[in-house]
Amino acid sequence: MNRLKLLVFTFFFAAVGFAQEKNEVEKRIKKSEVHEDAVDWLKDAYENKRKTKWYFQTDGDEEVYEAKLKHKKHLHSVEFNLEGEVQNVEVLIKEKEIDKEVHQNIINYLKNNYNKYSFLKIQKKYTGEGDDLEDMIDENEFEDITINYEIEYYGKSDSDDELWEGIFDENGIFLSKRVVKIKATDNLDY
Repeated sequence: MNRLKLLVFTFFFAAVGFAQEKNEVEKRIKKSEVHEDAVDWLKDAYENKRKTKWYFQTDGDEEVYEAKLKHKKHLHSVEFNLEGEVQNVEVLIKEKEIDKEVHQNIINYLKNNYNKYSFLKIQKKYTGEGDDLEDMIDENEFEDITINYEIEYYGKSDSDDELWEGIFDENGIFLSKRVVKIKATDNLDY
């Protein structure tokens, strides 16, 4: 009987974890409202970029500061926790900028799971320690950096017709997805 309870409990939480929703809300804030460590890290990594927009972002569970700026012809989004520690760097890219093999793996996943699909937004997401992320930006070093692709796409199948956020690893292998729920007035783009 205990095994059955454990099995049901495990499946319940696996289903809940898989069926997550993305409900982010962003609010524009002043640089003076951001933790000083976040401002200093960004200044060092991006060498005093002038046109940085700061946001406070929450999804109901997690709260972060987010800096958005243009760097080397790409839009960058840098997330910091409330203590000012960098969490990740996301770079907006075009579909044609994805390596061919990685792109094919992503396309294979989409073809196998949806009748129709289309990309809305593709970001290359870099995570690692603050010093390593800084070296990635200002010295183009990728040591100890984890790379994922965060892709917002419309996917239509026999059972689903949603806007999804899919996470794929550096090889284009599917890791997870969640439904994107956006209120047009709550989110700001670059």
